[in-house]
Amino acid sequence: MEITLKGQKQEEKQVTLTFSQWMLYTIKKHKKRTNTDAAVGLVVAGTLFFITLM
Repeated sequence: MEITLKGQKQEEKQVTLTFSQWMLYTIKKHKKRTNTDAAVGLVVAGTLFFITLM
């Protein structure tokens, strides 16, 4: 006996991407990053660097 919730997909499709499709997907995802993401990354990297120096 199988119980399914309303609105839940019974079968999940597994998508297989070719290499070129995967590259386009990752490039689009990286372009969506904002300047604040880059700034936060630099601050975290800088603090970790200074902690390792001490």
